[in-house]
Amino acid sequence: MAVLGVGGRLFLRREAPSPCLINESAIDAANNVIRSICDGYWNGDHISVDCLPVPDPVFPPNPDGYASYYGSKWFLGPNRTQITSNQDAFYKTNLEEYPDGQFGDDAQFYCRTGDSSGGDVIPPCKPRDYWIHIDELGQVSFYTTRCAALSGCPDDRVEFDSVGGGLTIAPYGHLEYSNAVWQCVKAKFGDYEFSDFRDSVTLVSICADPPLYQQPVAGTGEYDNANLLPRGVNQGKAAPLWEVLCEVREWNLELSAPAVETTSVAEKFGNSVKSLVTGGGSTEFFIDRACRPEGESDGLELMKLLLMTEKGAKAEAQFWMIDRPSCETTCGLVAGDLYYSTEILVTQTAVNLRPTEIVAGTAQFVTTGEIRLVESS
Repeated sequence: MAVLGVGGRLFLRREAPSPCLINESAIDAANNVIRSICDGYWNGDHISVDCLPVPDPVFPPNPDGYASYYGSKWFLGPNRTQITSNQDAFYKTNLEEYPDGQFGDDAQFYCRTGDSSGGDVIPPCKPRDYWIHIDELGQVSFYTTRCAALSGCPDDRVEFDSVGGGLTIAPYGHLEYSNAVWQCVKAKFGDYEFSDFRDSVTLVSICADPPLYQQPVAGTGEYDNANLLPRGVNQGKAAPLWEVLCEVREWNLELSAPAVETTSVAEKFGNSVKSLVTGGGSTEFFIDRACRPEGESDGLELMKLLLMTEKGAKAEAQFWMIDRPSCETTCGLVAGDLYYSTEILVTQTAVNLRPTEIVAGTAQFVTTGEIRLVESS
């Protein structure tokens, strides 16, 4: 029996923006924002931050960035809390302790990760994921849910302290060796230039091609996971994750492989060869403002892609023609699945606001790179 067309399904995964190093001068802890972010990040993006100074529960991470004197704009650590004016003693007395249980000459002068003060421990730096809101001035705030990030209400922002040192922001994804992302970004600025190494099989720098295996779990130390495994085709999920575009009315994809005439002089019958396989198409979608869960988006993704001209303009796409219920199977494709897989560049968009019709948009695109027809019987 033939299958009726029902508009099909369209999956999209846009090109990941590069990790972004935020200088400490751009961090405004008083308003819980950073003043700028690199190109390629969108409102509502799910990101990972290496060391956002959020109190956990009292002290923020990165004690190396704590203040050591009264009146500093940075967070004053528990090692110097005895200083409340310019006349106070700089060193702790026999009645003042830091960390817990150490007084006078035994007290530590500097804050250290793992020290306890008043029963609260100074936590280490570790990557955490948030959703971001980018306002009209380009300022970025952090939220714990995507819906809150899209709304951008100041009361819902993640609050953080003023701690010296920059931040590294990267797209969120199931990247196994995430420590390689943080270290290699800083390597450009000299912090880890001597700790980079090459994979023993591919002879490629870990900074140029970090492996994405899901096992073993990546460590966070400077030399963790030095015994890299060979890279293979099963590399898990990379950021950003695939999203299904909701409210798509229909899509069409046209592929062609023109013939090139190769007939020799005096031949009686023509000869030809196939030229490059190229494609393009369009999609129609409704335009609405709804907060969708992770893994779902809408046609606004296509409208945003048109505005990207350099990094981030390309997106991977899956054009599904037949999608059978999977019955919660873990085997991937099920019998009857059929879709085209390729990369696309959005070249034109249009919006229809006729007063008697639903607000709708169209997007035209061209394919770039390999085109595959994926099927399961």
